[in-house]
Formats: sequence, C-alpha cells, structure tokens
Amino acid sequence: MASADSDLIVRAAGGDPAAFQALVERHRSMVYRVAYQFAGNHHDAEDIAQEVFIKVYRSLDRFRQDAQLSSWMYRIVMNTCIDHRRRHQPAGAAPFGEEAEHKMLNTPEDAPGPEARAYAGELGQVLESEIGRLPKGQRIVFVMRHHQGMKLCEIADALGLAEGTVKRQLHAAVHRLRQALSQAHVGAGERA
Repeated sequence: MASADSDLIVRAAGGDPAAFQALVERHRSMVYRVAYQFAGNHHDAEDIAQEVFIKVYRSLDRFRQDAQLSSWMYRIVMNTCIDHRRRHQPAGAAPFGEEAEHKMLNTPEDAPGPEARAYAGELGQVLESEIGRLPKGQRIVFVMRHHQGMKLCEIADALGLAEGTVKRQLHAAVHRLRQALSQAHVGAGERA
C-alpha cells in the first residue's frame, strides 16, 4: 500500500477529519466511476458514492494495513451498488436504464417486433433476478467481469483472490445463470 494512504488511514481511523477528507479526495473518482457504470446515472452514482464513504469511515479501524486500500474500497463499492439496485428497483421492473429503453423504443424497422422485445425484457428480468440470487462471491465476480468489463487478473487483484478462484466463481455463476435462462426459455415456450 502507498505510504501516503497508510498514513492517512491511521490518522483518519484516529479521528482526524482532514486525513479522511484527503482519502475521499484521492479515491473519489474511482468510487464515482464504478458507481456510475453500475447505476447508469449521476444521481444514483452520487448516492452510492456517499454511502460507500460512510461505510469506509465506519470501517477504517478494521482495515488490514497489509491490504491495498483501493481493492478494499472496490469491494465496498461493488457491494453497495448491488445493495442499492436491490433496494431501489421496483418489483417486476425491467433491468435496463433509460438509455436502453430509449434504444428499444426507437429501433429501425428491421429490429425485433414487440413480442420479441417483450420476451427479451422477460429474459432480462430473469437474468437480473438470478444475478441477485447468486452467492455473494459469484455475484461480485460476475458483475465485475460482465458489467464492468474487467479482466480476470484485475478482478483477482481487486478482490485479493487467486485468479483460479475468480475463474471458478465466474464459471459457477455463468453455469447457474444459463440454467435459469434455459428454464425461463422453456417456460416461455410452454406459454406460447
């Protein structure tokens, strides 16, 4: 860990507000960027970032000094994003943001019709629901890989895991999601 972060962490954990503010300023852009990529809008990203820094402040005394602060904070951001989505997404709501909805409504003539879009929306709901049901480790790895576009080695570094562990968790998550989508597809076929 950078010695500057280490010094700031010790001082902030000891109650120095200026040291905590310096940590916030140093890591604000990373926290906001991840929150924005996950939430898709400025308002939610700001809410998530604020919640992250409250959690960081409350947990600084438990931070292991031999770990990387950025990796530890990244885990807090991802967990907060997932919790935020779960709390704020109405039951049955489509998992897409306004931009995706706009693209769906303004499609060229050769695009799928309303039935195909409805079916895709149902599958999207199933997928988002199943992502939320994944065990925490699998869910975080899946989101980092498929929502954030991170490489396996980056995920391993951010989470402090071996790359093989990340691969196993990702494989298990994808397997579970494929099964859920397959069952949803079969169920939709029976309704048709």
